[in-house]
Amino acid sequence: MKRNQNSFSGKKVFISGGSSGIGKGLALELAGQGASVVISARGKNALEKTVKELRRIGPNDAVYDFVIADVSDVSQVKKAAKKAVSLLNGLDLLICNSGYAKVGKVNDLEESDFRNLMDINFFGHVNVIRAFQDHFIKQGTGDIVLVSSMLATFSIYGYGAYSASKFAITGFAQSLRQEMMLHNVRVKIFLPPTTETPGLIKENEDKPDLVKEIEMGSALNAVHSVEKVCKAFIRWLPKRNFIGYATWDSWLQYFLVRHFPEWTLLIADGELRSAQKRLNQKAQASS
Repeated sequence: MKRNQNSFSGKKVFISGGSSGIGKGLALELAGQGASVVISARGKNALEKTVKELRRIGPNDAVYDFVIADVSDVSQVKKAAKKAVSLLNGLDLLICNSGYAKVGKVNDLEESDFRNLMDINFFGHVNVIRAFQDHFIKQGTGDIVLVSSMLATFSIYGYGAYSASKFAITGFAQSLRQEMMLHNVRVKIFLPPTTETPGLIKENEDKPDLVKEIEMGSALNAVHSVEKVCKAFIRWLPKRNFIGYATWDSWLQYFLVRHFPEWTLLIADGELRSAQKRLNQKAQASS
């Protein structure tokens, strides 16, 4: 396969959470553009399957491999990082993509739900970055991207635990950006919208009915394909913007939250009340 002539040709990339969903989509996009990619996750079978796909679409002289690691386990992450740098013989781009969602009212969730979300979604990013940070500092160049969520800009009913873990990523990324700037390393944050992934399917299994009703009635909650989100990521990454969005409605949501926060709260409250009313009507109709 011929190497594409673009900004990712020959780049060395590591992606945590790279065996499914957005992480896998990014790995495929980057491999198709000539980058060498090492991915990590906990499940060996999914990793092996994804690497086979990468090898089919990427150039023959590129590296495609995986390392197994639980991002909440610091020792596993350090070993994985060391192995990844060895496999790639360096690293140009680090994408922290691991994460999952657990939705529910604050008093319905277990304390362990809050802690697990922070361990994977927030500390998972911190652990991965800390494992690779010395490499980037010594190298004096490169890109670090933290994948968060549009729910890191504005939260709604049922997403308190999840959004807290995503908001934390934003604060961490803003500080890290300045630290690494002094070493000529860029730090950026990407905020994907609701995306059609295996994680979303699992999230929907026990999602409260009221949350589902809110999302179905919201004008700003379209579900987007992995391919669309990943292509938007690839277009955004070379740009100077610190924050990246995948869709126009994501940009609009951020704009409204940033410039009209009280008005945005009123809109969200209206959607909540409308959703509750629809659920009540459905309950009455079925009784």
